[in-house]
Amino acid sequence: MADESISCHLYNSSSFFVHFPKNNFSISQTYFPMDKATPQPAMETGPEKAKASWQEYAYIKELPDDIAPFKELLQQYSKVPADKVDVLLIRTRDRLWDVVNYPCIGLWAFTKLHSTTDSRFEAATQRLLANPSKPGGTSAAILDIGCCIGQTLRHLAHKGVHPSRLYGTDLRPEFIRIGNELFGDEHRGPTFVAGDVLNADDSSMKELDGKVTIIHAAYFFHLFTWDDQVRIGERMVRFLQPGTGDAVVFGRHIGTLRPRELEVPTTRASRCYLHDGQSFQRLWDEVGSRTGTRWRVEAEMTDRLHVRFPFFGDDEKYMSFGVYQI
Repeated sequence: MADESISCHLYNSSSFFVHFPKNNFSISQTYFPMDKATPQPAMETGPEKAKASWQEYAYIKELPDDIAPFKELLQQYSKVPADKVDVLLIRTRDRLWDVVNYPCIGLWAFTKLHSTTDSRFEAATQRLLANPSKPGGTSAAILDIGCCIGQTLRHLAHKGVHPSRLYGTDLRPEFIRIGNELFGDEHRGPTFVAGDVLNADDSSMKELDGKVTIIHAAYFFHLFTWDDQVRIGERMVRFLQPGTGDAVVFGRHIGTLRPRELEVPTTRASRCYLHDGQSFQRLWDEVGSRTGTRWRVEAEMTDRLHVRFPFFGDDEKYMSFGVYQI
């Protein structure tokens, strides 16, 4: 990621990923309807809007009041004394913010554990707890893509899932290191790999090939174009254990009532593709045709976005999804 940009990554319901250059820039938005005859995206362009201070969207100084489950995780899993938790969290957030200005950091979203309340997450948890190794077959294991400090995997470990079944990857090695220090389990916890899922030459990601049967991707797909999402789906298939016939990819991201490609000022690409359930099924149909697999998508639009950004309108909502191998 380029040093001259300030990056913001959505992991939970109160933040969104976009790269803001350190100097001011303009955001534009004019809506054109998607061509119903083709899955190709409609573009959003138009009159430029000067950026107001984006920091107001991306940073809250005080600890939030609704992070009791995260505090309990630190106390019970990591044995952090209760009177030390707040100070440790503030120091950890400052360290993460120094690495990169993601709203998931500035808005404390990484402490909310929202994903763990999802029904598909509960189903995955039960599968990880109940599924024994099958002789010559697969053994339930999960990969959290875009894992940040690994808080979701630590939640699973605390619930009793064996660490050998838990894998995480993030683009930022600093996040993994800070997470290991926060939770104090580097030599007994989940396996983490820092790498770029879109970089075919990133040898570190090959360590995850053939390792899992379940993939968690929270606030991830909406960061990329259609073509890059297809590439990510292909890469996910490579992460699956040989012989897997019941894989699940699940999570949450920003969806829309009008599937289309938006122009968004990022460093990797200047646009991203937002889905509804039908377009997400088309995406996974394409992934399937490229990998010799078949997939069924379930998706639900849920809440409105809690933080408003100039490039999103009333059509954009949070979308929970499950992608099931068939």
